[in-house]
Amino acid sequence: MTATETLPQTQAFRLVIKNDNDNDNNHGNDNDNDNDNEIPSSPTASEVIHLSVHSDPASGKDVILWDDIRTAFDDVLHVRLGTLIQSFLKDSDFNILNPLRIAAVPGITLDVVVRAKAELSLESLQTSLPDGEVDETTPPNYDSTLAASGQSSETVKGDKSPPTASKHTPPTSQSAEPPRSPHETASDAAKNVARTMMNARLGDNKALVALGDMYRDGLGVRQDYKSAMAQYKKAADQNYADAQCSIGLLYYNGQGVPCDYFEAYIWYQKAANHGHARGKHLLGILYSWGRGVKYRDLARAANYFLEAAKQGYAPAQCDSGYIHRLGRGVEQDYTLAMEWYVKASDQGYADGHYNVGYMHHQGYGVTQDDSQAMDWYLKAAELGYATAQACVGVMYQHGQGVPQDEALALDWYHKAAAQGNANAQFNLGLTYEYGMGVPLNREKAVEWYKKAADGGDADAKERLKELEPQHDSV
Repeated sequence: MTATETLPQTQAFRLVIKNDNDNDNNHGNDNDNDNDNEIPSSPTASEVIHLSVHSDPASGKDVILWDDIRTAFDDVLHVRLGTLIQSFLKDSDFNILNPLRIAAVPGITLDVVVRAKAELSLESLQTSLPDGEVDETTPPNYDSTLAASGQSSETVKGDKSPPTASKHTPPTSQSAEPPRSPHETASDAAKNVARTMMNARLGDNKALVALGDMYRDGLGVRQDYKSAMAQYKKAADQNYADAQCSIGLLYYNGQGVPCDYFEAYIWYQKAANHGHARGKHLLGILYSWGRGVKYRDLARAANYFLEAAKQGYAPAQCDSGYIHRLGRGVEQDYTLAMEWYVKASDQGYADGHYNVGYMHHQGYGVTQDDSQAMDWYLKAAELGYATAQACVGVMYQHGQGVPQDEALALDWYHKAAAQGNANAQFNLGLTYEYGMGVPLNREKAVEWYKKAADGGDADAKERLKELEPQHDSV
């Protein structure tokens, strides 16, 4: 930041390139000292760029549009006044104004911070972290939300001998992309692929992302992560925020590229810089895990979740419920948790339905009510949400909120197990081991326990040790 000669109705900026070869990994942390390894703070006239200042009736301030800054400076991370990062202007309800804008500072040269092209690798980032600051539990895969990450330890285990309860998983969240309609035929899917390809060839950004999703998930086309990346890149080159998120997810999950949380952070930040709710939500997940950032920061994660939730993004609404339910980065508040879950549910989001059911099932902030819980679980299960399907099976098996019906319990377990749900697979193992609604069948029990164990279920591994000692290493 320096004093500079002013031009009428303009703001002066200079480029600051951030190098990452020592102690500066705290991406996006406000008010941190970011001056190490940067251009000296005495710009020459040739280094200064002036951008137009606009009078903003919404805020009553003189502002510079973020799009103008991004046009002048590729890969901008943030703008600083000294060590203070300039935040986007907000309305009286603290919602970010669109189009994005920052306040002008007359007579001052603001620093535009961009990252050097030689970026940190994930390995070098992780080795720079102090011991004990990162939770090394496997983080959530794909576009799953925080609650799906396995951070909660509230799983209710099934009794082993004899079982009186089956495994019941606490709230989890699904990916932001809705499942394909169960009524969609193969012909419909093929036509959808063809239409999407046609629109993508015309440069339609939404179609490019949709086609990338098809290649990523193998829906109607051969699964090909490189082709997915190519489609996303075309849209990202047009500054399409959803594509930037999707590229970040490929890096986050190591799909077609080496797993690199830092690179994922960069792409999520690009999307969030547009005010994009999904980008903010994904940044929240990184901060909640301490992945791709200097340290785990639950308060910062909560802020990102809540910002995205207030923009109406259902996965973020579920995670806002999750953090309030457990008190992660915010004070524990069951009432607020339920409010956020209901907002997600009101959008038809399956995980929202499930979480509302879970709150009723556990009596968190509401009167405990198995019947209400079952109604909400069924809403999510009928949308194909595997976790809810497994829970519906538990409810039928034990007559919780509904008349006991072991045949229906098996049906729902099979639906969830077919989607790879380890809890349902474990429960099927229990039903065959102990003859619960089916004839005793040790071989089938072992078969289902193996599937659950392959999915990382620790209880299934223990059952295999007892049933088949030779599988101790499973």
